[in-house]
Amino acid sequence: MKRHADFQTEERTFTSKGVRCAATLYRPLSTRKAVPCVVLAPSVNLTRKDAYPRFAERFATAGYAALLFDYRYLGDSEGEPRQLVDYQQQREDIHAAVAFARSVQGIDPAQIILWGFSFGGGHVINVAAEDKQVAAVLTLCPFLDGLQFSAASGVGNSLRRMAAAARASWIREPIRMPVTAPSRQLALFNQQEAALGFEALRAEESLWRNDILVKPTQPPFRIRPIRHAKYITCPLWIGLATHDTMVPSSPMRRLAQRAPIAELRTFSAGHFDGFLERFDEVIKSQLAFLRRSLAHA
Repeated sequence: MKRHADFQTEERTFTSKGVRCAATLYRPLSTRKAVPCVVLAPSVNLTRKDAYPRFAERFATAGYAALLFDYRYLGDSEGEPRQLVDYQQQREDIHAAVAFARSVQGIDPAQIILWGFSFGGGHVINVAAEDKQVAAVLTLCPFLDGLQFSAASGVGNSLRRMAAAARASWIREPIRMPVTAPSRQLALFNQQEAALGFEALRAEESLWRNDILVKPTQPPFRIRPIRHAKYITCPLWIGLATHDTMVPSSPMRRLAQRAPIAELRTFSAGHFDGFLERFDEVIKSQLAFLRRSLAHA
């Protein structure tokens, strides 16, 4: 346990489908009452130490508990093979993290908030559509429509991923690829913004690597959280970065139109700037949204 001026942190673990996941719990020191908890879902293969503590600390300072965790196969969590990014299992891990948060003494189980960024921002849409007890969702630059993402990322990269998937399917093994790589090389992202952004978010002590394994049965074009928009019954905050080159913006606008209780906020920023130059603007907007939404709830 580490104690800070306004909060304390505890290293915890929970299990997801029998696999131990590493987590860090932030608790505010300002109250002895049961408090709401923000569960932060990482993106792709980022770990709980990569920039996410900036948000967790601000939530804890504002009186919320916050739970950071590593997905199976990544960071300090268990599971083999290492670096496997399984989108279905990541959503299961978020469900397990929510269940764990609800079980922790001092956390109000009826006030669980989901927070996600990029691919994690899409995951929390799926999870909130399935868990009607979630109190609110905060999603920053979410990956919502794999069809549009694949089209926007270019024919060449899509074909390279499809060819790699075909080979992997034949030998029944996951595909190994970098998260980011220069144009015309196999990768999840080929944009320069991606290479600079992931490096900017990486913490000094992080176990993040520019390397993932993905299943050939999970190509990006099949990942479409936007289809679940109408099932999000809780208040939903959506952060759209107007200079984002990595995920298309039109699905975010559709999400705001289709979700029953949605608030869209735009920022003059790139994909990662919510952690960087626009951090204060983003976190203030999110905290104001929670004050309005949870008070209304």
